[in-house]
Amino acid sequence: MLQGAGEDTMESEELSVIAWCWPDPQTNTAQLRVVNVATGEEVRLMPGSFLLRISIDEKASVTRCHVRHIVSSREVYMQSGPRLHAFVEDCLLNGGESPPTATDIPNE
Repeated sequence: MLQGAGEDTMESEELSVIAWCWPDPQTNTAQLRVVNVATGEEVRLMPGSFLLRISIDEKASVTRCHVRHIVSSREVYMQSGPRLHAFVEDCLLNGGESPPTATDIPNE
């Protein structure tokens, strides 16, 4: 609900999490652990499958990220510049370049 000028407004909610991803060579799968920054508690995620599509419009220097929850078909779009593409390439996709370091894998 929007408030008028001069009235108290609600503070926006924010959820900050740290997500660790690492490969498990024994099962040939990726492991994921998510922890709430404020509480240090593990965030329990629902099982799910997602389609992540990243498209680059080089003429407009725009990168779009489309995320679809497969079961419900709900979708969200994000738009950014070249930094989004570089971030995904450098930080999320592993071209077999470097193995995870100790800081990349969470303590159990």
